[in-house]
Amino acid sequence: MFLHPWAIVIGLAAATGPLWIHWLTRPRPVRMPLSTLRFVREAVRQRRGWHRLRDLLLLSLRMLAVLLIALAFARPQYGERLLVSGLQSGDAVRVVILDVSLSMAAREGAIEQMERARTAAANHLRYQPGLAANLILAGARPHGVFDAPSTNFDALRRELADCRALPQRMEVNRALELAASMLAPASPFDRRRRELVVVSDFQRTSWAKADFSPLAADTQIQLESIAPPKPPENLAILRVEGRSAGSAGGTQLAVEVGNYSSATRKITVEVAVGTSLWRLSGTSPPGRHTTLTEELGLHTPGWHVGEARLLGVDDALAADNVAPFVLHVRPPPTYILMTRQPAGRKATSSLFLECALAPTARSARQRDDQHPATAIANGGAAAPSPTVIRLDPAAFDHSVLAAGDLVLLDHPGRLAEETVNLLAGLLRHGRPILYVTAEPIDASNLKRLCETAGSGLQMPVEFAPPPDGQARRDLVFASVDRNAPPFSVFGDSLTSILGQLRFAGGLSSRRLDGGLATDVLATYSDGSAGIVLTSSDAGALAVVNADLAASNLPKTSAFVPLLAELIEQMLDRRRATEPAFCGEPMVVHLPAEAGAAAGLRLRGPYDPGTDASAGRYGELVDETIGVTWRWPAPDLPGVYRVERDGVTVFAMAVKVPGEESRLESLSPDVLTRRLAAGHAVACRDVAEDGQRREDFWKWLAVACIVCLLGETSALLIFRA
Repeated sequence: MFLHPWAIVIGLAAATGPLWIHWLTRPRPVRMPLSTLRFVREAVRQRRGWHRLRDLLLLSLRMLAVLLIALAFARPQYGERLLVSGLQSGDAVRVVILDVSLSMAAREGAIEQMERARTAAANHLRYQPGLAANLILAGARPHGVFDAPSTNFDALRRELADCRALPQRMEVNRALELAASMLAPASPFDRRRRELVVVSDFQRTSWAKADFSPLAADTQIQLESIAPPKPPENLAILRVEGRSAGSAGGTQLAVEVGNYSSATRKITVEVAVGTSLWRLSGTSPPGRHTTLTEELGLHTPGWHVGEARLLGVDDALAADNVAPFVLHVRPPPTYILMTRQPAGRKATSSLFLECALAPTARSARQRDDQHPATAIANGGAAAPSPTVIRLDPAAFDHSVLAAGDLVLLDHPGRLAEETVNLLAGLLRHGRPILYVTAEPIDASNLKRLCETAGSGLQMPVEFAPPPDGQARRDLVFASVDRNAPPFSVFGDSLTSILGQLRFAGGLSSRRLDGGLATDVLATYSDGSAGIVLTSSDAGALAVVNADLAASNLPKTSAFVPLLAELIEQMLDRRRATEPAFCGEPMVVHLPAEAGAAAGLRLRGPYDPGTDASAGRYGELVDETIGVTWRWPAPDLPGVYRVERDGVTVFAMAVKVPGEESRLESLSPDVLTRRLAAGHAVACRDVAEDGQRREDFWKWLAVACIVCLLGETSALLIFRA
């Protein structure tokens, strides 16, 4: 098609001009008196062919020059026809979606992809008679410049000039749904043409799940791709994770680096925590993720703020070369053991649990009881170790239960309704619970707990008392997940250890449709569940289905590591050091030690601090159990802290989504066919095809000049 088709008509009319000029200026016969015509006729025959060749060549060059200059003015557009362009006339409603996710900040040479995107979007936000348009800036929370399409093109272009790539991922389907609502007819008589333009790099990680079905069937969709022909080379820090074993165990740091390039790269990561620095080095194969680990000498309990940075990297995206993180070195945990069994030295199930949970504290207490002089020499204080607090389920202080890091139930009897409600609230707010089911009443307690917890708790099995007359004894583990905690801790010796274990007591079980089969970590030989671990909102619920006093597990060397790994996995789920992502809602339940919201301050990485009521970093809300930090959209990466009297009681890292670091784009065929959902979709490569479309008229002008030079050369050759 042509941008100015009227120029072709004028060109065709003008091309006949040289033809008329040649016909009107052709030589006329001249009468000359000669004595003889024989020699004249011979000379005319010799020159006639030469003159015809000259005339034909000059005429062709002149007509071709006129046609070429006319085509140049017509601005031909070749290739696939654009569904949305300035050539279409009539009333129309147009929505332009501009991708402002982090991947748009990638550079190809010295040019940022967002620069090309702004130019492409501006071409569709120009005034046209009968056109109303709007601009959607599509990040994690897409929003339009206006609530509805408008004719204020100046405001749209000003907003377009000010927009920048944000450290967010693009929520593609939310942007398409917003565009569909803006393109919906204003009334039954609204017959205007519907046009959607999307300007993006069409990153695979975001657009692979695109759904165009919310758009009306007659919507004309034009995709403007600013992605380069080859994915840019990029390295990125994808994850920084620290695992603390308590105040005496130090912290192991793991840094995951993604190599999205075509060659093996040597990587060096500098980790800063406070004033301490560590360097982690390794080699990363192309297209792979590499995890570097380092043992940090952090033993002081509390919140530690750090930053990981890639050194010596020159890649397409600089924003993902730095990652903030938070390390929480836990103090020795406090376990709440709810049981009817009395404390003592009798071999009860609760005693086995207490010894396994806090063996150091118990051995030190026994040693000091036997040797008072040793206690005096040690100042009466034992080394830091976990604490086990026994509570009678029939009468206890609720504040003590809420202060524990993990709640264990073993032979609790029938739980009161108030206790069930309190346990369900603890689960919802991130407190892990471990239930040892040994008695038939435990099935009723679990059922009531699941019903009270609501849909947030989806158990994979339902426990029930064993049928009358069925003795549950000499049970063995028939199947376990060898590669996952808690069984992965045993390594190659797992088979021999499992052969020693015999279980008795507990409950029967049946599978539920709504639960995950992977939440059943071990199954007994009779088909019932042995160990179950499932998430419940922010917390976790584990069930060990056995009477420990009637089983031989506490008498084997496997008991302590098995229980320790299971509890550590539950505490890891509660540990709120997983980062939040820029632009996405953040809801975090603060630990109990944070206290009430009054007196707490929110502090960001870029200012000295702000009051919790200011709202800049969200808000702190007192709820039934603890304080909840709600922040609709964190805007910048960094570490944000909750402080009381200048002391950090909680910290959260906000980072860029790791998927934005993979700069691979979807092919046009996938976008226009597989994901089109029946719509007419055209895709244009702004980086290549668009440039050829715009520049072709220049080659026509050059060809016109060549024709004119050829005409001059012909005149010189023919001496005309």
